[in-house]
Amino acid sequence: MATKVVSDYGKVLAQVEPGVYGLPESLLPHARESIRFAILTLLRELGADHQEVKEGLRQGYVYLAQFVGDEEATMVRDGQASVSDGRLDESSTEPAMRIINRIKLDMERAVEEMRDFP
Repeated sequence: MATKVVSDYGKVLAQVEPGVYGLPESLLPHARESIRFAILTLLRELGADHQEVKEGLRQGYVYLAQFVGDEEATMVRDGQASVSDGRLDESSTEPAMRIINRIKLDMERAVEEMRDFP
């Protein structure tokens, strides 16, 4: 089952633009915790001879932090649009920046978790 969950998640990752902050959680094919558990399960089960696969799983684990609630994803999108349009509307940019900063922090935590994982 873990392989199916991770495979489904991988298909989503293949469709999203790298480096985008605040992707809508509704894009995920399974609950975030199910994906996280599946990745950790596969990392535990794979042997040392599967380092390339393990690295891909670690990256997917970290990237999971990019997915936020749909309402927050809309806030990030609106804030980024405000900046790119040159409007700099503080009512949309400030909440977006808070969410992006939280995503970055969550990604750092995930990197630390993966650093400690065999």
